[in-house]
Amino acid sequence: MKRLVSWGGLALIAALAGCAYYNAMWSAEQYAKGARKLEAQGQQSQARSQWAQAAAKAEAVVIKHPKSRWVDDALVLQAEGLARSGSCDEAEDAIERARERTKDVALRERVDLADAECAVAAGRTVQADAALVEVLKSKDAARRSRAQYVAGVSAALRLDYGGAVEHLRRSHEPAARPARARALLELGQGRAAEAAAVIDTIGGDPVFETERADLLAGLAEVGGPEMASASLDRLLTHARLPFAEQARLLIADGDRRAAQGDYPAATARYHRAIEVAGLTSSEAATAHVRAQRLSAVQATQRSELTPVIAELTELSRAGNGEAKHLLDLLGQAAAAPPGAGARFRIAELVRDSLGAPALAGQLFLEAAAADTASLYAPKALVAALPLLPDRRDSITAVLDTRYATSPYTRAYHGEASVAYVAAEDSLARELGVEVARAAGGGATTAASGLRSAIPVPGMRGPQLDEPAAQPAGAPPVRPPTTPRPGARPAAGNPNRDRPNAPDRP
Repeated sequence: MKRLVSWGGLALIAALAGCAYYNAMWSAEQYAKGARKLEAQGQQSQARSQWAQAAAKAEAVVIKHPKSRWVDDALVLQAEGLARSGSCDEAEDAIERARERTKDVALRERVDLADAECAVAAGRTVQADAALVEVLKSKDAARRSRAQYVAGVSAALRLDYGGAVEHLRRSHEPAARPARARALLELGQGRAAEAAAVIDTIGGDPVFETERADLLAGLAEVGGPEMASASLDRLLTHARLPFAEQARLLIADGDRRAAQGDYPAATARYHRAIEVAGLTSSEAATAHVRAQRLSAVQATQRSELTPVIAELTELSRAGNGEAKHLLDLLGQAAAAPPGAGARFRIAELVRDSLGAPALAGQLFLEAAAADTASLYAPKALVAALPLLPDRRDSITAVLDTRYATSPYTRAYHGEASVAYVAAEDSLARELGVEVARAAGGGATTAASGLRSAIPVPGMRGPQLDEPAAQPAGAPPVRPPTTPRPGARPAAGNPNRDRPNAPDRP
């Protein structure tokens, strides 16, 4: 009887041990299943946490049941969990042990996948490609699809974008679509339309909120803003996106059109963003500020800034930082201070910081007319020339008649002038900028007898003030490009309105 009890107890103990092993392995598999589901939903950080839990549970099985017939499965799952949780340093040992022990084809393919993913994460593309050779031929569709995705990422890392496109085309992984679109964009303008078609397939999947914005920006760079706008229109028509995301995409598209100089299209985008987001949303406030900025950019007279200032005042009271920054800038532009120097500086501010070419040109003319005997007058006229191409002949006529002997007029016509440096130093002193001194005597460079070369474009001399800070997210508004004889100006520098010299023998 005692012997029967003993054998029964051993059987019970074995059954309990097997049950404990089964429960531990089942728990590890459940964590892995949850991780795969989270990856499919785009929740990568949560998925990595689940993979780490799966690896820990699998490791416990390996340690407590090293001779179990299921230990190979646990070892492979440990390697997978460590690799896909980002713990590749710890995964190396598990991958090697699993590769030594495992004979089953399916398990070996899983180990090879884990090895390849860690190799790609470390930038070791040769190792990754070697590990994927057999998995790319797997009979299991899921593993084969995953291998194609990893192979595509590896090809992109070594700049083989054509190979990356082909691998990613064969993968059904959710992340393969944006990765394929990025590879197509890297191939250049000839593949931009194909990239746009892939972007269309992403649709409104919430997993790809960040990718949508980045891919549209990349499409605009490669295929042009018009192609990106068309792709966004298709997306908004056929996909169901949150209103806030729609507004952000429209604002970004408006910024791109504004940077291109297509102000009507940009304004339409901003107004649509306001309608989509709702008047009380932060996105609507941002779009409203951008629209007001475009109104200011297109102004030709100070009086046209008055309604813009009124709108921005209301927005700044609501705590909008971008509105406040733009309001401060427009407040300076709308002022009419005494003194030719202050007028000249405000015109520069409007041209360089606000990016309003027509208004800046008018302010330069006003600065010249306010004090016709000032050294600033011919300099202001030269600065106005590229900004007001329609008035080029009349401005040039004033320079040639009233200021024919001015060093700025002579420089504009490409003549070397000893007086040019002296005039620039005089203006610098008037604006409070310390001028360079000749070594040994303290005299200015103008008094040294050196002749200045014909002026060339570029930054000259010290800055009068710090560059105006651009608010976060503000569009890089640029004035339309026009043929001009002068150099491209830089804010606050009295010496940088020097015109280009005409071709000389």
